[in-house]
Amino acid sequence: MLTKIMVNNSLIGKAGAGEASVASRASTSRQREFGRDRVSKAVTEQEPRRRYGTSPNSRLSRRKTASSHLQVREKTMSEKIYVGIDVSKDTFNFACCPSVLENCLPNTPVGRRQLCQSLKNHDIALIVLEATGGYERPIVAELLEENLPVVVVNPRQVRDFARGLGQFAKTDSIDAEVLAKFAQLVQPVARSHKTSQTTDLTELVRRRRQLNDLRTQESNRLSLIHLRQVQKSIEQMLKMLDRQIAEIDKLIKEHIQSNDDFQQKDRILRSTPGVGPQTSAMLLAQMPELGNLNRQEVAALAGLAPWDRASGKWLGKGHIWGGRKDVRSILYMAALTARRCNPVIRRFAQRLENEGKVFKVVITACMRKLLIILNTMIRNQTLWTEEIILKNP
Repeated sequence: MLTKIMVNNSLIGKAGAGEASVASRASTSRQREFGRDRVSKAVTEQEPRRRYGTSPNSRLSRRKTASSHLQVREKTMSEKIYVGIDVSKDTFNFACCPSVLENCLPNTPVGRRQLCQSLKNHDIALIVLEATGGYERPIVAELLEENLPVVVVNPRQVRDFARGLGQFAKTDSIDAEVLAKFAQLVQPVARSHKTSQTTDLTELVRRRRQLNDLRTQESNRLSLIHLRQVQKSIEQMLKMLDRQIAEIDKLIKEHIQSNDDFQQKDRILRSTPGVGPQTSAMLLAQMPELGNLNRQEVAALAGLAPWDRASGKWLGKGHIWGGRKDVRSILYMAALTARRCNPVIRRFAQRLENEGKVFKVVITACMRKLLIILNTMIRNQTLWTEEIILKNP
């Protein structure tokens, strides 16, 4: 009897436990369904800042409107772009800051047109190239035709800038990036570029200088040669160079006379005592900015402005640096002549000599004085007169 009661109780206990287990599972299932309903409602609920879309975490929210977060691509497109172009004989590399464009293209008409098409799609603030001895000129010409701001800078200045940034490696792609960064941080001022007439005159003047240098070399060789056959060869070369120089002089004169602006400036420059046809042609070709700058700017452009050197209690001597070498060379010869025949330059040089200045200081100061006078005459469109002499004692 007792055994039967215990068995029945155990059966009842097991049944009660089973009923409790079923109730617990039902309650858990209802909680899970309630949780899924809440999650589904949260996902489908619209964000307050959005007109369309379901959630900021869902890609469906971007179908009809842009994201509320600032997109990097949109910000880049609205910024000013600074471009650096490293030019070589066969190719050129270009890079941008910020970096939205970077490529290497052949230095051909097709590659240059492709570059212009790529840059026209962006808001270009400045394009910087290094002077490479002439390889950069076709690219600069095509960029100017597209009305893009272009500056050709001194390679030494860019190299010093790269070292200042800690960039000691040097490749074409790295140089393009450095030029872009140089354009962004330094922002060199774009000068007025040469017209086609000025470019042609520059090539004529440069060729005459090359021929003159060759003639000087041959003349120096002739004085050291004793064999008659070699002397005859050098003499024939000198005669040929003289003919070539005379032909170039004729072409330069015709080119100046064919342009009214050149003709007027040439008349003003050559009215100054000490300035001859070669000095005038060089200034017209190599300094088209003459008459548009102040005295400090025109002296610095020609490399005739003295730069101070001082540190603490030490005071060093000022020296000229940089500038356009061909202009300085021709002004040196003009200043030597002006010291003899130009009353203003003669009195100025005499005053410096009386102060104990050495010859190099005196002749450099005379070059600078002569250039400033010529710049003023071009700006005022006046010939050399007594008023100019009295104004510049």
